[in-house]
Amino acid sequence: MNRIVSAEPLPGCRLKVTFNDGLSGIFPVEPECRGGVFLKLLDPRIFNAVTVNPDFGCVEWPGGVDLCPDAMHQAMAGSESEAELPAAAALREDVTKACTVEPLSRVLK
Repeated sequence: MNRIVSAEPLPGCRLKVTFNDGLSGIFPVEPECRGGVFLKLLDPRIFNAVTVNPDFGCVEWPGGVDLCPDAMHQAMAGSESEAELPAAAALREDVTKACTVEPLSRVLK
């Protein structure tokens, strides 16, 4: 089971994370692509309040917003995970195509 052991907020809604297996790197949260409750994370004060939940090993923010550590690990591990799960590359491609960045003024209406 993948667990996040540390997370540090970075500019541009990115996180510097380290997992219990030693994998570390920068994870782009992309709240504008995720939509819904994740749009709260566009506020730097909220985004910078990220913590690691010690019970579940996930990153979370005030208001109950969190991210699955397994999905984050898979995205950061890249081709290693895609070799095990062939659909991962296709899924990432579909999400990338579907994610268009709207101007902030339109998102916050």
